[in-house]
Amino acid sequence: MRILIIGAGIVGAMTAWRLAKAGHEVEVFEQYGLDHDRGSSYGDSRVVRRVYADPFYTALMADAYPLWEDLQEQVGQELFAKVGGIFFGPADHPDIREAENALAVSGVEYERLDAPECARRFSAFRMREGEVALFEPSMGYVRASRCVRAAVDLATKLGARFHFESAIHSVRAFGAGVGVVTESGEAFGGDRLLICAGPWTGPLLANLGIVSPLQVVRKTYLHLEPQRNAADFEVGRFPVWIDADSLAYGFPRLGEVPGVKIAFHGGGEVVTADEVKRGMGEEERLEFLDYAAQRFPDLSARVSYEKVCLYTNTPDEDFIVDRVPGLDNAFVMGGTSGHGFKFGPLLGEIGMGLLTGGTVLYDLSRFSIDRFKKGVLIR
Repeated sequence: MRILIIGAGIVGAMTAWRLAKAGHEVEVFEQYGLDHDRGSSYGDSRVVRRVYADPFYTALMADAYPLWEDLQEQVGQELFAKVGGIFFGPADHPDIREAENALAVSGVEYERLDAPECARRFSAFRMREGEVALFEPSMGYVRASRCVRAAVDLATKLGARFHFESAIHSVRAFGAGVGVVTESGEAFGGDRLLICAGPWTGPLLANLGIVSPLQVVRKTYLHLEPQRNAADFEVGRFPVWIDADSLAYGFPRLGEVPGVKIAFHGGGEVVTADEVKRGMGEEERLEFLDYAAQRFPDLSARVSYEKVCLYTNTPDEDFIVDRVPGLDNAFVMGGTSGHGFKFGPLLGEIGMGLLTGGTVLYDLSRFSIDRFKKGVLIR
């Protein structure tokens, strides 16, 4: 089967690898270069964790973890590390309670740490009175850019063709199948098509007359250098972490990019993918510095790295994984809402199943594009 894929981020790269491994002919179109920094799949780190408050995502992550390990084994370099992580906040915070219930039900190993015990184990943290931390040893990180490059390399070695700097002008029916025309005028036909273009997914659907609720949000993150006790921020002494109250999160020092990464999951400016302010403003920077001063007093105000990236959100923060309405041989995967990267290799497996008519082990009705009508969630 000949399959076309639009987008070479984590979903497109992983799907291409799985398809090529199964013997299919694969053509991938990416408007920018390999591992570009304009979308959502670039960078040195993403959080991975086994358990969500939602059991549906917990079940998906149980299958994603072995696939990350398989990818790492295939390429023989560090892509995925279970270094331990904490989810912390006030003991009575509803998200903390839900998370602890989910951990207990799942059977995944965890510990509940009060503020003094958390400070003893992770001395760089400053927790407040009445806060607790749920420590999950299997929590960790994946190396985002390395993972995308690894999947592209594996797919290429198996015969997949990647067309970089090849923006798509149009998608259309092509005989009994489906086709694309690039901005340079080249036409390609295939049996199936997958649109997984991150923040450009909405415009591609719009060109097909499909109004989607996808919303692109500009996000920022930065890295700060320690001013003292630098060893306390190293792997083994500093965990991956998520703050239930502020939705801030971060990582230990990983070496590839200097400093300690801090980001915020919430907030952000609604933008279009092609009109994004790429620099960080002073007010944005001060928000990070204020947070760091409260939680990590051993970090300095020296910014060693800062970056802008994009989320592509749905109203309910569930993904879209479905057939493209009105185009039977085309599928769409998107709207991963800032938490999709950790599912990357599993989304590749799911994409392969959808595109080839193979087995998909999950009820994907929850990810249907038809759950939205005029931008409003249908329940």
